[in-house]
Amino acid sequence: MNKLLFALSLAKKSGKLVMGFDAVKTAVIHGTAHIVLLAEDLSEKTVKRVNYFCEDLTEVHNTGLTQFEISQVAGRLTGVLAVTDENLAVLARNALQ
Repeated sequence: MNKLLFALSLAKKSGKLVMGFDAVKTAVIHGTAHIVLLAEDLSEKTVKRVNYFCEDLTEVHNTGLTQFEISQVAGRLTGVLAVTDENLAVLARNALQ
């Protein structure tokens, strides 16, 4: 299994994975999101909007995974995710490298 998908599955099982544009935006604004992850097949407009509301608040990374690949762990099609646990965010960040 992909290391990032493993990190995302741990975050989901522990209730620390936020999925969807609006939910992630709320988590970022409230300061609970430690990392924001984007699917590689998101529209350019969505990527710009996420980068805009995350600017200076939290880091944003492209996962290199499609929405379908992420859905295998998330349980639904989604392209914008946030991890709200610091340790799980470090695990996800390390999996990206």
